[in-house]
Amino acid sequence: MAADEGAADRFLITQTQEKEGGQAMSQSFRAVREIWNAHSSCFIEPEKLIVLLHDLAARVGSASDEHGYGDNQVVWLENGRRVLDYMEADERFSAASFKDSMEEQGIAVNKTDLIALIGNMQSLSKQWRSSIGKHGELIFYIDLC
Repeated sequence: MAADEGAADRFLITQTQEKEGGQAMSQSFRAVREIWNAHSSCFIEPEKLIVLLHDLAARVGSASDEHGYGDNQVVWLENGRRVLDYMEADERFSAASFKDSMEEQGIAVNKTDLIALIGNMQSLSKQWRSSIGKHGELIFYIDLC
């Protein structure tokens, strides 16, 4: 009897979702086209790089999120344009600023490594603009460095 009730619940959910114009994720799939843009070396450990990217999003008032994806960590930044504008033009996008911020969070990072990372990110920011998604998001895949 319980199995029949579960089937009825799934049917009701499906009918409701169809009326609202959508389907449950488990009942649909889609093809995805990923275009890999120019990469940067990590220069710092992946966990520290993820903290830096979340810090970067917070600085520009953008939401951010992360999750694992195979051998990569994925960091999603809601407002990619704002993030890239900050990288290109704001003088606070500097190794010294991020070193201080990360140390406040209890994360030790080498300033020389940050200088290389920040410089590389700034030089690639114009190319990364073509990676801004349909809804303005910018997604970074971080390999095991």
